[in-house]
Amino acid sequence: MKSKVVLAITIILVLIGILSTSSLASTTYQLTIVKKQADIQYLEEKRGYLENSITSIEETTGKVNMTMALHNKKTAQEEELTYENTEIFIMVPVSASQEKKNEYSTYVETLANKIFEANEKTKIGIIGLKGTIIDMSFDEEGNAIWGENHQGDVEGTANDGEIVVNLTNQVSVLTSGIKNMNPEETQYYINLQAAIRLAKNSYSENVNKILISLYDNVPSIAIGVENQVSYGGVTPYDTLEEAVVAKHEKIVSYTKSEILSLQEENIDFILLRPEDTSFDQDWYDKESGQLNYEFDGSPYVQELYGTLENPTYGKMYSLDNNSLETIVTEYIYQDVMEEVGTSLTSVIVKPYFSQKILENFDMSFEENANIDISTLEEGYITWNVGNLENGKSSEIHYTLTMKNIEKSELLNQEIPITDKVEVSYVNYTDTQKNATITTSPLIQLIEKEEIKEPNANQNTNTPATDDTVAPGTIPQAGATMTIWLGVSLVLFTAIIGYIKLRKMKDIQ
Repeated sequence: MKSKVVLAITIILVLIGILSTSSLASTTYQLTIVKKQADIQYLEEKRGYLENSITSIEETTGKVNMTMALHNKKTAQEEELTYENTEIFIMVPVSASQEKKNEYSTYVETLANKIFEANEKTKIGIIGLKGTIIDMSFDEEGNAIWGENHQGDVEGTANDGEIVVNLTNQVSVLTSGIKNMNPEETQYYINLQAAIRLAKNSYSENVNKILISLYDNVPSIAIGVENQVSYGGVTPYDTLEEAVVAKHEKIVSYTKSEILSLQEENIDFILLRPEDTSFDQDWYDKESGQLNYEFDGSPYVQELYGTLENPTYGKMYSLDNNSLETIVTEYIYQDVMEEVGTSLTSVIVKPYFSQKILENFDMSFEENANIDISTLEEGYITWNVGNLENGKSSEIHYTLTMKNIEKSELLNQEIPITDKVEVSYVNYTDTQKNATITTSPLIQLIEKEEIKEPNANQNTNTPATDDTVAPGTIPQAGATMTIWLGVSLVLFTAIIGYIKLRKMKDIQ
């Protein structure tokens, strides 16, 4: 008899536990964010980027608010250094032959016309590469003769550069300035360091800055370095070779430091490498004019400029591979346009939604957003952005709502919003360009157990919001334990009482 009573009480306890637990706990389905934003993707030529992101989510209703934005500007990390206007200085040797000056003029004219047509807020200036004067000729025997104006023993200074044409948007001013520079046809020892420093100090505030060098050789002097060398006697160099090597090491060191300083000033640099990386110089005796030393300075070419694959700074082109015309009017133009910025035209964006989104979500799109949803049955929509000016952005918003949030077959699966996004546009060269973005925001349906407080309506105190706590209801283990202890105590007391009562009856 006693065993039957104990068994009955045990069964009652189990049933009460199950009932109390089921009344306190419930299972819900929630939609959560796994990846809020797709990886930012550049368009071709880095002319812009697309953002595809989740704006907000309602976990228990399965509603996802989305934003898609197209930006015709650099990424957020670079935008602080992006300005509306652009200034370009082009460095050319002032002692070039008239034929060479005419050639420079022609190519600069072509480059400037294309740039001004694409972006009218750009200005171009010309800096003349010059330095100390070369007044030198040769007699019939090939010996050097120094004229009275020769400045071989004069150190280069920061004033050796010359602004041939101030910043302008007038093509005719540029071309005439180049053709007419250095009318006396004076020859100079080139001081590239001084020209670069002059350019650095000639830009306006808050503009995109670009410096282009059409000079293609190792300079002869630098600031504080003259062309003439001395050796023997009281000088630190015993031989002419030692003196020439030391001179070139200084020139390369000073000039290279000036090139690298452009990066600190956020000035983009585009330069030419010498056609021939060999660098030969003939050195003549100051007194007799006789040839004393033939110097091979080829290593200094690479030490100063770097290589095509790894330039000292910026971008570099070689006249070995392309003509000056191609370099200036095509490659340099494209490089400039990356920094100048232009309008994108005929822009169309097509997001292709994943199959799980198409099957399990309803979609709603904002009105008047130039969105064509007629192709949604084919898995995509068409967003007609149209023209997007430099520095501007355009965006659309839409909402995805889960048809059945308790669809268990989707549990714990990462669901991409889109399979891909296709972008097409016309660039500054009137060329059709296309880009495909394959990353996507991700969501996931999860199963979550909620524990409800008994007599929850009696609790009138609202706790302060704590943003550091994950959303969702946290099981109240303390409340469950309290109930179990109470029920167990009551039942235990009843069992003891019942047993004592039975014993008393047995005694009687």
